Amino acid sequence: MKNIIIIFMIMGSMAVSSHVPLKAQEASEAESSVRQQYRQLITKNRAKNLARQAAEQENGGLGQYRAEPAMHGPVEETNYEEIEDGVWRFTIRGREIGSDDFTIQTVVTVDEQANVTVESNEEI
Repeated sequence: MKNIIIIFMIMGSMAVSSHVPLKAQEASEAESSVRQQYRQLITKNRAKNLARQAAEQENGGLGQYRAEPAMHGPVEETNYEEIEDGVWRFTIRGREIGSDDFTIQTVVTVDEQANVTVESNEEI
């Protein structure tokens, strides 16, 4: 009788222990997804900053040019499109120092390897 009870106890502990790693695995997968989303957000934000800096340089630097306020905030508030996986095109309005009117539009493409291309820089 003692042998039967011991066998049931062993089997019961095996069932419990096999269940615990599944929960840990599910939590790990969810954490991995959150980390992946966080990395993507950081990468897009970096691309936004590189695009803004390219527009600033293209238009004479910070002594002569200011990008629209959206380019200084969260990437979700900027005018961009993902043209392919890991490549973003930003359309940036800018103005001369002292002016309230945005008169310049710069289109910049940035990829996740930080390659930056100014596609156009025109008066609007």
